Amino acid sequence: MSARAALAVMAGKLTTMILKLMGSGGTSLPGKVVLKLCPDILGRLAKDMKIICVTGTNGKTTTCHVIRDMIEAEGKTVFCNDAGANLLGGVVSAFVSASTLGGRVKTDYALLECDEAALKSIVEHFGELDVTAVVTNVFRDQLDRYGEVLTTVNKIRAGLEQLPNVKLVLNADCSLTTSLNDLPNSGIYYFGMNAPLYEGTSSDISDAVYCIHCKAKYRYRYHTFGHLGGFYCEQCGYQRQEPDVALTKVLEWKDGSEVVEMNVFGKPVKAEVMLPGGYNLYNALAAVTIAHLTGLNEDSIVTVLGGLTTHFGRMEQVQLGDSSLNLVLVKNPAGFNEVLQFLIQQKPTGNIVFGLNDNYADGKDISWIYDVEFERLTGAAAGAKGYYFTGKRAFDMQLRLKYADFDTDKFHVEKDYKALITRLKQEGEQTFLVLSYTCMLEFRDKLSEFVPLKKYAREQ
Repeated sequence: MSARAALAVMAGKLTTMILKLMGSGGTSLPGKVVLKLCPDILGRLAKDMKIICVTGTNGKTTTCHVIRDMIEAEGKTVFCNDAGANLLGGVVSAFVSASTLGGRVKTDYALLECDEAALKSIVEHFGELDVTAVVTNVFRDQLDRYGEVLTTVNKIRAGLEQLPNVKLVLNADCSLTTSLNDLPNSGIYYFGMNAPLYEGTSSDISDAVYCIHCKAKYRYRYHTFGHLGGFYCEQCGYQRQEPDVALTKVLEWKDGSEVVEMNVFGKPVKAEVMLPGGYNLYNALAAVTIAHLTGLNEDSIVTVLGGLTTHFGRMEQVQLGDSSLNLVLVKNPAGFNEVLQFLIQQKPTGNIVFGLNDNYADGKDISWIYDVEFERLTGAAAGAKGYYFTGKRAFDMQLRLKYADFDTDKFHVEKDYKALITRLKQEGEQTFLVLSYTCMLEFRDKLSEFVPLKKYAREQ
């Protein structure tokens, strides 16, 4: 490694140390410092490594956590930008943290969560390296940042075009994701569901109504959620591909997990997936595909799936006195609709908190809340004790639920997180907190003053 690159690595490590001493996570700033000193540092640090990139609208973080557990179950080593800093600076920071002062990364794998819009700037440094790319799905998300879904697909495509030897792991049920199968590659593998998840799921397929190739309207043999399912085009023949890893049946819905039957590259597998919510099963299927490709056997895959734990805001459970809190992160209509499906199954009798911010990381445009089918929850949540609203746009969320015909006598607006947490603790009820990204960060910061929580670094 050149003296300039070595100096850049040292500067990055020093920046990280200073930020930690100041009490900051410093997930992106060290990478930005390093890039200023050595713009091609990522290619130098990644040389000779096996790299797994996970991108897509929903499920990136959870998929990465499950993949990490799978790789470690093989006895292999992996580092990940698991603080959620998924832009170029955050990825470089993760490489620098994993490297020696001499710029050598000793782990077997680099597992990288990559923002869809930043994917090109990240993977263009990897060239001919051994890269596997997982694309979870494509939905509308932060219109002010990404635009409509075709824009997002094209951003992902522009990134993957930089990798002529990439192995692709694609969601077979997503017509947008599957369209990437015409890219140069060294192998394509699909994951998906061979049957609908449950009755009563959202029927909104507005993100991908028309064929990406000929613009005819898609037909469906079955539907899972959003625009996902057994799609096909009668006009040009474009259709869902048969998955290499498929969920064939949900045998039992439990509180916080699902017992499922899968087909894993031709072998039947039964497993309990310790992740709540049917949409998380897609994340598990993507991780199982990677596990098979890296050589993990089926028995070990089942063991890992049965020992999973939730992470930051992904159905995270916290005990606050006598109150049981379930923290649920929401970012866009498709994900929110699936959270509503989870709440419908729970039939809550305690409190539900809805938190909405409009900071840059959330998306400045909050009109998307009118694409969320809150009306589906009105009856199932009628027995809830109270509906609380917090965050910068609390009143906008309150108005949306008023339009959905929720009982306004149960409405409470409380923007002061400490006051809200104190009230929830006093009430001693099971509470579901459905919060946007920065609202989740702010709420957890304040909640950590009441109960010990695992710290998750913020981007710097």
